[in-house]
Amino acid sequence: MTVITAASGKLGQTLASAFAAKGLASTVKLAARSPEKLAAQQAQGFAVVAADYDDLASLKAAFAGEDVAVIISGVGPNEARIAQHHNAIEAAKAAGVKRIVYTSATNPAATSRFDWAKAHVATEAELKASGIAYTILRDNSYFSNNDPLFANAKESGVLPFTGIAAKVAYVSHEDVADAIVGAVTGTGHENKVYELSGSEAWSAIDLAAILSEVTGKQISALDVPVSAFEDQFRAMGLPEFVATGVGSFYAALGAGEYAATSRDVETLAGRPSTSAKAYLARFA
Repeated sequence: MTVITAASGKLGQTLASAFAAKGLASTVKLAARSPEKLAAQQAQGFAVVAADYDDLASLKAAFAGEDVAVIISGVGPNEARIAQHHNAIEAAKAAGVKRIVYTSATNPAATSRFDWAKAHVATEAELKASGIAYTILRDNSYFSNNDPLFANAKESGVLPFTGIAAKVAYVSHEDVADAIVGAVTGTGHENKVYELSGSEAWSAIDLAAILSEVTGKQISALDVPVSAFEDQFRAMGLPEFVATGVGSFYAALGAGEYAATSRDVETLAGRPSTSAKAYLARFA
């Protein structure tokens, strides 16, 4: 049996759909702070329980009797994320979980421009020292992170980005979900690290050209500073740690930190990663 934390979020629900597509709903427990958001999944045959990263007892109860725990990265500033992941690892130890599958991020280095990479650095180190078998999945940037930019570009003809020539090996949520299913159900993945990056990488210039092709409109990439993104997030009323954290993510993307490609999605999911043209077709 497998338990998935933070299961009511976008990746968690996409992951539930991936397990359901394999006929595995009855083998999976979905744990979330707001389990009422998972009523549809419960109707599909998933077990659903309440669990909060900040409540160690709830995590221990959710993990009881499970062989594999899929720990989807938490939310908040680095200190909060590190504490949340620590609680999940401690709960897994207490419950006798045999393996943890953790969703990390590309380039989890203290030197990364992406501030939240520090939480992944700490969690990966704790996992490796935990004594529990682990599978670390380093997720690249999701195409969908840019959906508002893509939609606006279709209307304005401009795709703003920081470092428009820098390549990013984007993936879809479905790519990551299918890879997680493969990591959970397959064999030989203990104590391994996988790079869940696309098999191709695209710059904002490339994406603008593809958008132009699929929409029939002329769209150009425009290089903008990170501060422009941060100011937009502040104007949306988002917390400062989100504005600067996501801004630092765009700085890392623009510096080429997420350019390296990989075939690990294909290895785990049994199919190629999503191409930019296939993803952007939805904006036609």
